[in-house]
Amino acid sequence: MNRSFPLIYLLGLLVVGYLGGLWLFSHMPNEQVNQLIKWMDPRILDDKVPSKLSSILPQLVSIFLLLLFATHLILRYIILLIGTMRSVFWGICSGYLIAQETEFWSYALWWFPFQLLYCSLLLLIGYLMVPPHALHPQLTNQKLKVIGVLGCIYLLVIAIELFVLPYIHVL
Repeated sequence: MNRSFPLIYLLGLLVVGYLGGLWLFSHMPNEQVNQLIKWMDPRILDDKVPSKLSSILPQLVSIFLLLLFATHLILRYIILLIGTMRSVFWGICSGYLIAQETEFWSYALWWFPFQLLYCSLLLLIGYLMVPPHALHPQLTNQKLKVIGVLGCIYLLVIAIELFVLPYIHVL
């Protein structure tokens, strides 16, 4: 049970964040949803293929905030908030794309799988960087190696998204 607890905990954060985002989408006015999406990730609103910078920038901001929270003594205990808020945004944008009946393929092939990977990786990295008090809070060499591997996987997912995105916007 001790080894499965982190997986259940992180999966719970991911699911609650996603469902909370869907709930927020259903209760927010359309103008407010559009403004939030334009501010956070305007690629969803564009009909044309987004630039590489506009695809990489939201990921860099997430990683920067994660590292900032992890290095600050007071903010480090709410580091999982970054991944959870990212999953809330994922839910809001998913609701938006599903409501746009012409965006099914963008949602199914691009938005849902890539955001699932990004949110999962952010939560895993955050959990490894600052685990709860009950679990050993110090960073060991093994944890640093796993964080490095997860960081490389995150960069690989960004590269795959940049490769796949032009093909998905054609659909």
